[in-house]
Amino acid sequence: MTKNVFLFFFLTIYLQVTAQFQFSGKVNEVFSEATAYLSVVSDCSKKELFRTEDILQEAQIDSLGNFVFEGKILTDYNQIYKIHIDKCNDNITSYKHLINHCLDSREILFIANNKDTISFPLNNLDQVFCDIAPSQSCSNVIVEIENLHENLYADLAFAKSDLQRKNIYKNHFFELQSFAKSFNEPLAELYAYHHYASENSFSRKAYLADLQQSVYYKELLEKLNKNYPNSNYSKQFKAKLLKDNYPLLKLKRYNYKIWLAVLVVLLLFSLVLNIHQIRKQRKVSPKQKLDYKKILTNQEQKVFELMLENSNKAIAEKLFVSLSTVKTHINNIYAKLNINSRKDIGVFFKK
Repeated sequence: MTKNVFLFFFLTIYLQVTAQFQFSGKVNEVFSEATAYLSVVSDCSKKELFRTEDILQEAQIDSLGNFVFEGKILTDYNQIYKIHIDKCNDNITSYKHLINHCLDSREILFIANNKDTISFPLNNLDQVFCDIAPSQSCSNVIVEIENLHENLYADLAFAKSDLQRKNIYKNHFFELQSFAKSFNEPLAELYAYHHYASENSFSRKAYLADLQQSVYYKELLEKLNKNYPNSNYSKQFKAKLLKDNYPLLKLKRYNYKIWLAVLVVLLLFSLVLNIHQIRKQRKVSPKQKLDYKKILTNQEQKVFELMLENSNKAIAEKLFVSLSTVKTHINNIYAKLNINSRKDIGVFFKK
């Protein structure tokens, strides 16, 4: 028993260390001897583009139409990937690739990670049957979402009025959302979201109406953050919801601003209160604290007693001293009695 447990543990560790992906496929003779490209789709809103900076690996298609991608360069968590083939292999940086306008091209999007083995055996990548090991991946979900989306156009062909078309758009929106949710994969839901929420989507009006009262989008954002923290997927999804004025996110931002404003007000109030207390302490009655006759010299006492009703010049004349001497005595008096001006003197002489 112990030996079996050890063997199982060893095999588990070995598979984790040596795990690598393998994506293989077959296309028709039109693309034989061409090059296939594996790229990551980091932004679902730009999934149609073939961007050279997203390319992860290239694979040569042999004379029989077979190709294979393999290695350990993918992430251990799910991402959306694309396999793209065309006949423009002479220059993949040309505008034809950048705007996806190659006349003879095929591509397929799927969800996978570094542990998946997937086979795309049908010509032209028009359909996909997956043989996946060892993980329970849902790589074919994107193809199924695309097929469901195509049904919209078939339904529209039989619509006889604007009201019927409006109902078709609304039903398609909820059907697409519910179908993607059934796979229990946030990336599948995110992919479907871009179908019905895009600016040119037939179902956008239904989405915007649902956005005003549904918690679904908040829950999807939470799942994306949990499963794919700090990913471009969750950041882009949140930005899109904010752009579309999702109330639950705007409310959160609004509450944050309110609490920030309250905090600033409280800090200012505390600052003002502290300044007031300091000034109040400084203005405590000198008479309560000090007896000027015990602190001041005889000459300072004379100056101090004359300060209440006389100017500095008058004091100098009465005491037969210079004006600068009077000012020196006054500065000493202020310092010894902890007062700031003549208006504080009166309290020493009140009965």
